[in-house]
Amino acid sequence: MGINPTPTSKIILSKAILTGFLILVLLLSLGSSAALALTLEEEQKLGEQVVREVEAKFTVIRDPLLLNYLNRLGQEILQKSGSIPYPFRFYLLKDPQLNAFSVPGGHIFVTTGIVEVMDSEGELAGLLGHEIAHVTARHIAKRMEREKKISLATMAAVLASIFAGDPRIASAVITSSLATGISLSLKYSREDEEEADNYGFKYMTRDGYNPEEMAVLLSKLRKWGAFGSEAIPPYLLTHPGIGDRIEQIESLKKYYEKQGPWIKASSPEFRRFQVLLLAKYGNPLRARDRFRQWNSGPQAEFWIHYGQGWLNLRDNNFEGAIDEFEKALVLKPHDSFVLRDLGQAYLVKGNLDLAVKNLGQAALVNPQDPMAAFYLGRAYLEQGNNSLALENFQRAVRLGTEGDEVFQYLGTAYGNLGDLAQAHYNLGRFFQRRGDLGKAVFHYKTALKHAEKNPELKGTLEKEVKSLTSDKKKEEKPKPEPETQPGPSWPLPPRPRS
Repeated sequence: MGINPTPTSKIILSKAILTGFLILVLLLSLGSSAALALTLEEEQKLGEQVVREVEAKFTVIRDPLLLNYLNRLGQEILQKSGSIPYPFRFYLLKDPQLNAFSVPGGHIFVTTGIVEVMDSEGELAGLLGHEIAHVTARHIAKRMEREKKISLATMAAVLASIFAGDPRIASAVITSSLATGISLSLKYSREDEEEADNYGFKYMTRDGYNPEEMAVLLSKLRKWGAFGSEAIPPYLLTHPGIGDRIEQIESLKKYYEKQGPWIKASSPEFRRFQVLLLAKYGNPLRARDRFRQWNSGPQAEFWIHYGQGWLNLRDNNFEGAIDEFEKALVLKPHDSFVLRDLGQAYLVKGNLDLAVKNLGQAALVNPQDPMAAFYLGRAYLEQGNNSLALENFQRAVRLGTEGDEVFQYLGTAYGNLGDLAQAHYNLGRFFQRRGDLGKAVFHYKTALKHAEKNPELKGTLEKEVKSLTSDKKKEEKPKPEPETQPGPSWPLPPRPRS
C-alpha cells in the first residue's frame, strides 16, 4: 500500500491487551460476584461502566458527521445479524494503532489508525461485523465465567500497567510471576476469532459486500503486525493465526459463491468519512501521504483537494483551504459539504459576503445540515444581521447540532436584539453544558430577573437553579473538552481586521 512506518506505528497495541483491559475493568466492577454468570442486563450495565473507563483513558472523537456515518453502517450490518440482544453504539478513538475492540453491552470502538489503512467500505463493514460477532457470541462474558480463579489483586496490577499507557510496561508486568497463563487466558482464543470471522462473513455478504475485502484487511493487519512484533510478546499477538483465518475466509467465499454476486461498492460517504477522519484527527503528515496515493481519476482528485483543504483549515492556512475547496467544488459544484467548508474558511478569513453566499447555498442543498445553519448564523452575526443570525442558530438547535457553542451564539444574538431573558438563559445553557455550573447559575438567576413576562421560561429557569444549587451538583467540576470541533479548532481564531 505504500504507507511508510513511523515510530508510533511500530508499537501496535494488541487487541489482547485491550481485551484484557476491558475484562479487568469488568471484574473490578463486579467485585466478588465476578465468578457468577452474567445476564444480558448485567452485560449492559457493565458495558456502560467500561465505556466510561475507555473514555477516561482514550481520546474519543465526537464529531457528529463521522459518528452518524459509522453508526449508520454499523446498524446496517446489525440488521443482517438476526436477533440483537441490546442496542449497539459505535465509537471512534483518536489513536494511530491499528485496532478495533468490542465491549459487552453492544459497544464497538474503532481507531483512526485502522481506518487510515482501509481502501474500501467493505473492509470497514467486515471489521464491524467481526466485532459485532464478538459481542453477540458473548465471548468476553463467557471468558469471564471461566476465569474464576484469577485474583483481583493480580487483575489490579495488570490493569495499573495498562493505565500507564505504555505497552512495554504492560508487557513487563504481565511477564512477571503470574504472567503467561493469565495473559493467554485473557485474550480471544483462536476459536473465538474463527467464530467472529464466520459471523462477520455472514453479516457483510448479506449486505452485499465482497468477503474478499475482509481478507484484504486481515492481510494488512498481518503486515503491520510484523512491523511491531518485536515489541509484543508472542502470546499477546492481536490476531492468532491470521494466515489460517484468511484461508478460512477464502474457503467460505468459494463455498458460498453461488449466493453472490457480492458487488456492493464503496459509497462516497465512506471516502468522506475516511478523508475527514484523517484530515481533522489523524497525523497530518501521514494524512498527506495517504491522500497522495489516490492519484487517478476525477473522483480521486476531488477527495485529494477536499482532504488537503481540511488539512490547511486545521493549520489555520485559510488561503490554502479556500484554494483547495474551490478546486474540489469545480469537480462537484453542488456538494453541500464542500460549500459549507468553503463558507467556513471564508468566515474565519473575514470575507463575510462570500461566507454567506457559500453557506447559504450549502443550507439550500442540504437543509438538514445543522452545521451549515450554525456557520451561516455566525456569518450573519458578524455582519450585524442579528435576526437572520438568530433564525439560523435556532434552526441549528432544532436540527440537533451537538456543539455547546451554538448556545453561546444564541445568547449573543438575543442580547443584541434586547431579549435579556433569553440571552442569559442560553448563556446559562452554554456554561452548564461545559460543566461550569457557577457561571450557569449566575446567568440563570440573571435571566430570572428579566423573565417576568415569560412564565414558561421563568418556570424552566427556577427548576434549573434549584437543580444546580443542590449539594450534589455543587461538587461537580468542569468536564474536559472532547474532540468535537466542527472546524479546525474551537473557538475559531478571530478573523483578521483590515
